[in-house]
Amino acid sequence: MREAAPQPKMSRGGSWLLPLGLGMVCALLLALAGSVVVTWSSTFMDDVRYGYPRTTHVDHIVGHELDPRVPTHFTALNLRGQVVIFEVPGGDPEHARLLQGPHLVGTGADLAPVLLTFSGDATHPDLVVTVNGLQVLFHNTGTSYAPMR
Repeated sequence: MREAAPQPKMSRGGSWLLPLGLGMVCALLLALAGSVVVTWSSTFMDDVRYGYPRTTHVDHIVGHELDPRVPTHFTALNLRGQVVIFEVPGGDPEHARLLQGPHLVGTGADLAPVLLTFSGDATHPDLVVTVNGLQVLFHNTGTSYAPMR
């Protein structure tokens, strides 16, 4: 019988760097891809919820109505970074008013949704406009809204 030739021993010196480096590159690529997916999905959800341009609607009794049972309708738009709010007291378009909100700057400023909330007095609440982490308060004068200085 013939003896099998001995197998050469493989050197393992330094070979651990290649898998480690490849693993780090893969982790970096995965993190970048995850970031892109999260940003895209957030923008997509805002597109579904608020449309483009970003639009928000809310009805609320604010004391400007001719009939106190019919709420005032508010429509807030983010038009290329300029926030505008339409107020239609008691649903009567003849008395509609336009409120100018903040002008946003920076990349993606036109994609920020505008949120409208009310605070303060129950019969004449102030209007709080929140957009991109910024809050602007409009004071209720009893017949209209005036920006707070």
